[in-house]
Amino acid sequence: MRLLGCLFYFCSFIAMAAPLAPAKFSSSMMKPWGYQDAGQPAQGLLVNFARKLCEEADIAMENSLKPYPRVIKDIQAGTADFAVMFAGATSEDIAVDLGPVVELKVMAVAKAGSAAIANIDALAGQRVGVIRGSIYGPEIDDNPSIDRISFNDTVQGIQMLLLGRIDVMIATNYSIDFALKQLHADIERLTPIYQLATRQGHLYWSKQSLQQEQAARLRNALERLREQGVLSEIFSIDASLALTL
Repeated sequence: MRLLGCLFYFCSFIAMAAPLAPAKFSSSMMKPWGYQDAGQPAQGLLVNFARKLCEEADIAMENSLKPYPRVIKDIQAGTADFAVMFAGATSEDIAVDLGPVVELKVMAVAKAGSAAIANIDALAGQRVGVIRGSIYGPEIDDNPSIDRISFNDTVQGIQMLLLGRIDVMIATNYSIDFALKQLHADIERLTPIYQLATRQGHLYWSKQSLQQEQAARLRNALERLREQGVLSEIFSIDASLALTL
């Protein structure tokens, strides 16, 4: 009987000391948030964030890059435990909010020296560049007074803008910042003229996930990264693109 009790205690100790299972992340596969060039490891802002967060929490990590709608489905189904998603009712219906991560702005930019505008109506008759397949809201998507011209990514959009093939480009400030760096172009060649929206990206834990201990650690680690200024370093951006118009 004494031997059985010792064996039970030993097994319980081993179970308590066993390392936690890796935190399973699903991250948006879109530059600059998450991408993987041929023969290279995954990289991007959300990839770097998840890696640094799990290092701080002392948890192993698995991270899958997928289109954003697939990220939402992963969290809804519980096939992924954690993801950075847009804050709001859609995310909160399927996941637990562990805290804010990043704020991004949907902006309209034009060539340097262009004047700011008060509303989208000021773009009537102009050629407005938008990323193919993106949804910006009715003031852009359903506006018959503007000439929408699609492009594949923000790099192409900036090139078209600088060549005069479009008058205005709409994209997030982080996409613009990343594309300018890829083009080795100076931000002074562009001017933000209007801000359409501000979106918040939060860290979410799937309501279908059983990773309770991992979630608690990641929530605490996120707060420490914020206090230490690490979040600001990961999501640093040109000051002119971070300003509210």
